[in-house]
Amino acid sequence: MNFFDYIRNDSFFKPLNLKYRRVYYDCIQILIERAKELPVLYESDAKDSITIYLRNEEISASEDSDALLQAGEILSLFRECGWLLPREIGRNGEYVVDISTDCRRLMDFLRRMTEKTDEGEMSNRIFAMYDIIRSAFDEDSVRRERPYTNILLPLLNNETELKNELTDLKNSIAGIMKAVIAFQDINSFGQFIIRDEMLDHFFREYFFIKNNGLIPAQLSYIKGKLRVLRQGEMCDKMIRECSEMREMSYEAAQERVEKYFAELQHFLSVEYESNMEMIDSRINTYYNLANTRIMLMAGNGIRLEAVLHDFLTAVSKLPEDERDTAMEKAADCARVVNQKYIGYKSFEKNRRAKNEGENIGLAAEELSEEEKAAQTEHLFQSAPNRFSVERVSNFLDVQLGNEKKISIKEKKVHRKEEILMYAAAMVYARNKEFPYDVQLSEEMVETEAADITNVTVSRR
Repeated sequence: MNFFDYIRNDSFFKPLNLKYRRVYYDCIQILIERAKELPVLYESDAKDSITIYLRNEEISASEDSDALLQAGEILSLFRECGWLLPREIGRNGEYVVDISTDCRRLMDFLRRMTEKTDEGEMSNRIFAMYDIIRSAFDEDSVRRERPYTNILLPLLNNETELKNELTDLKNSIAGIMKAVIAFQDINSFGQFIIRDEMLDHFFREYFFIKNNGLIPAQLSYIKGKLRVLRQGEMCDKMIRECSEMREMSYEAAQERVEKYFAELQHFLSVEYESNMEMIDSRINTYYNLANTRIMLMAGNGIRLEAVLHDFLTAVSKLPEDERDTAMEKAADCARVVNQKYIGYKSFEKNRRAKNEGENIGLAAEELSEEEKAAQTEHLFQSAPNRFSVERVSNFLDVQLGNEKKISIKEKKVHRKEEILMYAAAMVYARNKEFPYDVQLSEEMVETEAADITNVTVSRR
């Protein structure tokens, strides 16, 4: 449904488009907070709250009759645009001020958006998804009673917000890079690095997500349980609940639920890793830019390496006597001062090691073939691999969906990473732990990324 078909009031946003929109926004927020404090908000209380605000802000009524800044006029404007419900008389015979539900939700959204702190938003989304998935498999969990409303939709909402947070993260790097380019002196650049809270918040949350050991384990747990949830009895219960709630057929509800599951799995398996790698690349670019900027500002725009190279090249071509004279004059131009300071290390006493005088050599010991194989396997497992069996399996799981088999010719391939995923699947086809069969054909398929042999992928 279109939003304007829902509110059915063309004047709903009128106060936010007028000259005194800032005043109207503050007034409606004051009324919402006042309504939370009182059991019933009467019109006299509402007018008093608005009047006190206008006096504290030293706002007087305007001569323009269309925008009179008076409590009564503001309440009339709010009723006209649908922010307040029509007048009703309360028990004491006075008019009651009722704020509409649509207005409350909109103003609550605007307040949360403007008061956003950017502290721990991404990690909190992942933690919330992890808690939801864990409770979904708890036999005593109340979420299992209504799984579509209490499991699938909250997962989808957190996934959407996490995706928005990653986008904000990428956009923040661009803002930082522009700010670095704008600096003209080393002092202002140093103050930016030391004091800028956006820079501190940005890197703190990113490195917590990247380096915290809990995050990868929780993401892996979520992806694994999503596959179980998608194929289990709970999925059928979700479809039936969605069908009743949305008043649609079972087939349409099934299509919607499968779409939601596919979106979740694709984001966690492909988009999340891709976004983190892109952010990592942009941060490296930011570091390189900052380093170059510091060098330029420290050298007043002169590349000292190039100047020294030209000077030494010219001196090397001079005769020996002229060369000595030039180096002596160059030495007179530079003053080198030897600076020393006394630190804590100067006062430390040398302590003997406890094992001094004893045999501290390392014992030579040979590894058995089983131990060598175990160490080799450990190294392979600990090494990062973008195209591991697990990642390729997750990618193909998202591509297949409910289908039994697919071919590259039927799918639209846009990116190089997708081509490499299919190529990795060809390599893993003979592995026992790989859950897919890959059949090659002689036909070549032209895609936007590359030309590749058409293959058919099916579940084993």
